[in-house]
Amino acid sequence: MRIRIALLLVVVSLAAATAKAIALRTSESGQSITYPDPTQRVLTHREQNALVTPWIKKRFDTLLAGLMTREGIDMWIIPSREYNEDPVFASMSPLTYFASRRRTILVFYNPGGGPSTSPSALLRTGKPAERYSIGRFDYDGIYPMVASTNDGQHEALRKLVDEKNPKVIGINESDAWQHADGITANEKRRLVEALGPAHAAKIKSAEMLAVGWLEVKLPEELDAYRHAMKVAHLVIREAFSNKVITPGTTTNEDVVWWMRQRVVEMGLGKWFQPSVTIFRQGEKTSPRGVILPGDMLHTDFGIVYLGFSTDTQHNAYVLKPGESDAPAGLKAGLKAANRLQDLTMQYARLERTGNQALADALGQAKKEGLVPSIYCHPVGYHGHGAGPPIGMTDYQQGVPVRGDYVFRPNTWHSIELNVTHNVPEWGNQPVRFALEEDAAIMPGGKWDWIDGRQEAFYLIRP
Repeated sequence: MRIRIALLLVVVSLAAATAKAIALRTSESGQSITYPDPTQRVLTHREQNALVTPWIKKRFDTLLAGLMTREGIDMWIIPSREYNEDPVFASMSPLTYFASRRRTILVFYNPGGGPSTSPSALLRTGKPAERYSIGRFDYDGIYPMVASTNDGQHEALRKLVDEKNPKVIGINESDAWQHADGITANEKRRLVEALGPAHAAKIKSAEMLAVGWLEVKLPEELDAYRHAMKVAHLVIREAFSNKVITPGTTTNEDVVWWMRQRVVEMGLGKWFQPSVTIFRQGEKTSPRGVILPGDMLHTDFGIVYLGFSTDTQHNAYVLKPGESDAPAGLKAGLKAANRLQDLTMQYARLERTGNQALADALGQAKKEGLVPSIYCHPVGYHGHGAGPPIGMTDYQQGVPVRGDYVFRPNTWHSIELNVTHNVPEWGNQPVRFALEEDAAIMPGGKWDWIDGRQEAFYLIRP
């Protein structure tokens, strides 16, 4: 009987796993997908790849030609060498590839076909951009391959360029945009030599094409990002609980390393070391060490899941004996930070620049008596993503060059900021209330939180 029950459980488990795999595969035909409850499980790497690879193909087919037309580039050439990849490479390769295979040269050619060039539209085109991988790898069938030996890519590239004869060739070099500065001095030298003087004269920076490619997202990618954010919020919720923290015993570094280990055990990636900061009555600087009742805690935390990076800052309060909630002054400080979020998003509108949003939001916040600092950034394929920043911690008067870029629909942004607020219960001690939540600008310009925002403290029992 026990053997039969065990066999039955195995069969049921396999059936459930197969059903989940089938559900994921149907997403390739355009059907919606139901993501698992993060408290139960996250997607396996195999399940993730089954979603990500079709997205890459769809992005190439529906977005790239319009972006190339908008930026006036006929051919985009992206050389990558193993462990020295271009920043856009990860967004163009499946999860089965952790690095470029030897040297890979990706080439995109826009054949034309009447794409929309409106900067406020989700770009689509009658004829998709052609794509090629020059080398020995087709990256799981994403690219038609122009076969060559590892040391022969440049000859094969020259033949393709001669065949297509583009008017403008874009390469990723940029002074202002780190996401669009992927070509090395050696690769550019080799490229120019291979193209010859006539084609080399057509080269220009593809910086805004790279930014455009990285910032705009598909609706199905947004659905996946909401799932990823739920997972990130789950880890924070667990970390800021008595499951992890025993006041008087647990240190802030204990929580930091628990968060990092939890991410690894879930099979997720990470793009920066988490932090947990203690704010304490009577302390002018943030103490390190054991967490005590009455402390306010702050974390900065992000994961990498489904190829996307999250970025979140939340706050917790450690209850004193007899308390059931945080002091009113701390709650008022959190509410003030929420107000600054509202103002930032109010002034960050489509076709406005990051610098315009920064100036207007700071101006209105100060009129309302807040002591604000705003340092928002795009988010998505990179934690600090491509697109318009709204200030930086050391650029509260505006960010040169990048801050003059405009907001576009179907892009994601990390609304990161803080308000300094005096807490009466702490003898009017000034306390910094920092928040960070990811949000999307939807078609039409409406902002939408990816998975809500923090409006109340996590409470930790004494």
